[in-house]
Amino acid sequence: MDAGARVCPFCGEPPGPGVFCAACGRNLSEVQQLPTREAWEREHIGDAPSPRSVADVVAAFLATMHAAGDPGAVKMRRAEPGFLGRTQYVHGWVVGTEPARFITIDGVLHRLDSVTQGVGYSGPVYTDVVGAELADPVDGGDLAGDLAAVVRENGLDETAL
Repeated sequence: MDAGARVCPFCGEPPGPGVFCAACGRNLSEVQQLPTREAWEREHIGDAPSPRSVADVVAAFLATMHAAGDPGAVKMRRAEPGFLGRTQYVHGWVVGTEPARFITIDGVLHRLDSVTQGVGYSGPVYTDVVGAELADPVDGGDLAGDLAAVVRENGLDETAL
C-alpha cells in the first residue's frame, strides 16, 4: 500500500467510497480528515493487539452476552435429525456472513448451512440450518471482529471483546 494513501483512522485500511469503512465498518462521518498510511503506522506502532485464541474470544463474547440476558439469541433448526428423526433446535447467534457460523449459548461454534425446504413459484426455497460443529475454527482475530459486530447489533458495548 502506498504510504501517502488515505486510510481509516481505526483499522488502517482503505475506507472505500461510503461513509462507513469498507474494512471495519466504523462510521467515518465525524472524521475531519483521514490520515495517511504512513501517519497511521507511526501512531499505531506497538498498539497492535496480540493474537488471541478462539477460546478467549468466545469466552469474552459469552460473558458479555450472558450479562445482558442473551439479547438477539435465535432458535434455529439443526441439520442432523434427533432421536427417531425428530427435529432438533439450538439457541445462539449467527456470526459473520462468508463463511457464516453459528455460536450456541454454550459457546460451541457450528457451520451454518442452507438446505432446500421446497419449491416455490420462483424456484427452490432455501432455509438456514445449523450444521456440524467446527473442528478447526478460524483464527481469533477474524472471529473477534465478527463477534464484536454481533455485540454492536444488539446495542451492547464491545470493549470487553
